[in-house]
Amino acid sequence: MKHLTSVILLISIFLCLSCQTFEKHDTGKSLIKKLQDAENSKDLKNIEEVLADSIILYTSDLMPINGKSAVVSIYSFIFTKQEVEFVEYITDSAYKEKYYHIEEGISIIKKAGQNTDTNEFKAIFQEIEGEYKILELCFGAKEDLKLELPKLPKPTGIYNIAQATFFYDSTESDNGRILSFQVWYPTEKKSGAKAIYKSKEVVAASTNFTGIPIFMVNYFSLIESNSFVNASAFPNKTFPILLYNHGYGGFTSVYQTVFEDLASHGYIVVSIGHQNESSLLIKNDGHIIATNPQNEFYAKRPNELQGAAINELQSIILNSDNLDANKDAYLKLVALSPLHNESTRLWKSDTESTLLKLREINISDQYLRGAFNFESIGAFGHSVGGATSGQLGIDNSLINTGINLDGFQFGDMVYSKLEVPFMFVASNQQGNSFLRNLSFIHESESDCYQVAIKGFSHGSFTDLDYFLKGNTRSIKIQRQLILSFFNKYLKGEEFQMSDLETIYPELIIL
Repeated sequence: MKHLTSVILLISIFLCLSCQTFEKHDTGKSLIKKLQDAENSKDLKNIEEVLADSIILYTSDLMPINGKSAVVSIYSFIFTKQEVEFVEYITDSAYKEKYYHIEEGISIIKKAGQNTDTNEFKAIFQEIEGEYKILELCFGAKEDLKLELPKLPKPTGIYNIAQATFFYDSTESDNGRILSFQVWYPTEKKSGAKAIYKSKEVVAASTNFTGIPIFMVNYFSLIESNSFVNASAFPNKTFPILLYNHGYGGFTSVYQTVFEDLASHGYIVVSIGHQNESSLLIKNDGHIIATNPQNEFYAKRPNELQGAAINELQSIILNSDNLDANKDAYLKLVALSPLHNESTRLWKSDTESTLLKLREINISDQYLRGAFNFESIGAFGHSVGGATSGQLGIDNSLINTGINLDGFQFGDMVYSKLEVPFMFVASNQQGNSFLRNLSFIHESESDCYQVAIKGFSHGSFTDLDYFLKGNTRSIKIQRQLILSFFNKYLKGEEFQMSDLETIYPELIIL
């Protein structure tokens, strides 16, 4: 964000009222001073009082920001930075358009130790319960505003896709834990309602959990996905199952850019949430159970991976090509990480309980009945979710193949051997440092790959790179890599994984 402090002056709605043509009546009355006084007070309650609940923010630096709570979060962020000393709005014109009071003019921001910034503004007020509230505030010239929302990248397969959500309380599950999972699957449906990318509830709960300012991703609730809702699976066919586990503190829809593409190529993708450790769990009706990041179960785990001993072992795994050193470092890392091992096993248990529910769904669900091929099952996941895939690969005879996306392999693999085809994928952000799994590959009794992706960070294995950085190639590489692997080992396609290196120079495949 280039001019973050200017964000306090922006707001607009999608169907921008400034674009409509109404007869103008000069009122000579300025209401923007209420916002000026509220901003200069640096009191969030005063800010809230002048904003309409449905306010949406436009800026040249950010996507539209929808709703009072998200806009207030911007002020909270800016007030914390203590850069703004004084704000003044100078109204050039004030007039009525239908039911709205509109003001246009110049805003002046005096920042600590810096020059004064001046910018155009246009504010639209609506009378709500006897008081005028700000419904819209355009900052800057219209041509500079980000009026067009980004879209989820289109799936590349032949099938249309659908999405469903399933929730079971602890009394209904096989392992006595809450089960919450989402499913993306092939459908022949061609028209109808599509799921929103992230609901307002999901955005609010996930940002509260992770600490990401809500104003940065609030627009997610305005984006339509590629997935139909209330749609039957493609008839008279069964499809391989891909079980996904997210990274620690993630949630079930963090990787939709990949889920939708896999479903379009004839897979049923099942993304699984985890009690106490996912940032939120989604219920059948779309409402969520928000997780408190301070809950005892979750809060004590990050501390386990801190300290000089852990850092040294991780450095060996990330940088040394010595097989014996890799094995020894992993043995010691796992021994020093009992809580992460526990989570890996719990997530495996949640995944196996989900598989049991899928068998019930395959029999009785009105949309997914008869769609699952339980003879063809793959597992993949990110970070701790990737370790869960490895745990399933050594510990569950139903899993035919798996992928670990940039996760240290906690759990029991260090004491065992892989007997199913497996792929370890690592981020390679700088130099020759990436997560090496040499000993697991050396001891594997089936095809096993080590892949590093140059330029990737740990967070690249989610949708955020695409939306926050506009990184379309990152998603393209991940889609092709994951799809090619599962096509080879679940659909029997003749394909050399090393061929991908010639298509994507970012890939290193060993």
